Amino acid sequence: MIMADTRWEDIFEKLQEHGIDVYSPGRKTGECTSPYVVVKDAGRVNSTEVSSSQDLYDLMCYVPKDNYSTLEPFVDRVETVMDELFPMLRPMHFRTASFYDDSVKAHMISTQYVNWKKNRRR
Repeated sequence: MIMADTRWEDIFEKLQEHGIDVYSPGRKTGECTSPYVVVKDAGRVNSTEVSSSQDLYDLMCYVPKDNYSTLEPFVDRVETVMDELFPMLRPMHFRTASFYDDSVKAHMISTQYVNWKKNRRR
């Protein structure tokens, strides 16, 4: 596997490789007409006890408003694809409750992944 410059790009490219429509935040506009994922940098947690940090990534999975029953299977598919990036990216084993986003007329569940990395020396 060839790694991208960032773990965010690794996620983006892996989902695309499996035919999943994927976007960065703010790029997808209009009403949801088919399932897609928005990959978002969810911040960094620095450890005070070891010389590493955790970069967090949210995968926000959307399905059209009339396809709620496909939401959970779609999230399952995304998580199965993400298993291919293990151990570089690890699941946090947490899904948000489903949320209806009226601005895009879609149901959404978010799942989170973490990348542990060694801090740079200062």
